[in-house]
Amino acid sequence: MKNQWFVFTSLENPKETKTASPFLDYLTWNTKGRWTAEYKDSKFYHYENGDKGKCHPDCILNYISDAGEDWQMKIEGDHFVHAPKGDYSRAHTDTVMHYIGWDGRKWRAELLTLIDGLHPELISNCPEGMLLKADNAAAVYLVQFGQLHLIPNPDVYFALFPNWDKIHVKSTDEVNAIPMGLPLSLDACLIKADDSAPVYLSTNGVKSHIKSRGDFEKVGFDWDKIKTMTAEEVNKIPTAPEYEIANW
Repeated sequence: MKNQWFVFTSLENPKETKTASPFLDYLTWNTKGRWTAEYKDSKFYHYENGDKGKCHPDCILNYISDAGEDWQMKIEGDHFVHAPKGDYSRAHTDTVMHYIGWDGRKWRAELLTLIDGLHPELISNCPEGMLLKADNAAAVYLVQFGQLHLIPNPDVYFALFPNWDKIHVKSTDEVNAIPMGLPLSLDACLIKADDSAPVYLSTNGVKSHIKSRGDFEKVGFDWDKIKTMTAEEVNKIPTAPEYEIANW
C-alpha cells in the first residue's frame, strides 16, 4: 500500500521543520483564501479555513509561491507538477514545493512516499528508530525518517524511557551526517486507548504507531510509562507515519 505525506522545512530557517503530515496549509491565489489540503487516494481534499464541513475534492492545488507568484500544482507518481497560473504548457516537475503558509511564512514541502508503512528511500546506514548521541556531546536524539529529533530535557526522556542504557553512542561525524529534524515536544509521551492494544509515540501534536512489542523494546521504551486514554481522545490526535525501526 502506498501513501504520500509532506515533510516541511522553513525556507527562512532551514533548521526548523514541521512534523510529516498529509495536510498542507496554504494560501490560494484564485479565491485569496486560506485552505488546508489533505492528500489521500490520489486527490486533494480542500478544507476552507481548515473546516472539514467545507470540503471539495480536486486533483489540483492553486498556491502562492515563496516569490509571491501564482502557481497550480498536482501530484503525479512521486513528484509535483508545477504550472504557472495553471498553464501546463509551461509546467515543470520537482520533488519539492516552495509556498507561503497560513502564517505568512515561506515553506518548503517535500513529498514523502511510504510503501506499506516504510519510506523506500531511507539510506541503509541511517539508524532509523535508534536512541542516539555523539561521543563528545550530551544531546540525545531519536532518529526517524532520516532525521535527528532532539529529546529536549531529562523530563521528556524519562517520560519515554526507564534509564540511560539504551542510548547508542556514535562518532560526531556519524551523528552530524544525519539532518536535524523537529525536537520532541515537551509533552511527548507513550499512549494507548483503553479499549485497544496499539501503542503510540505522541509528540508535536501527532501520534506514531509503534508496530510491535519487539520494536518497542528494541528502542528501549518503558511499558510502565504508557498513558491510557479514552479511544475518543486517542482518535482526536492526528496519525503520523508509523515509528520505523531499521536493521541495527
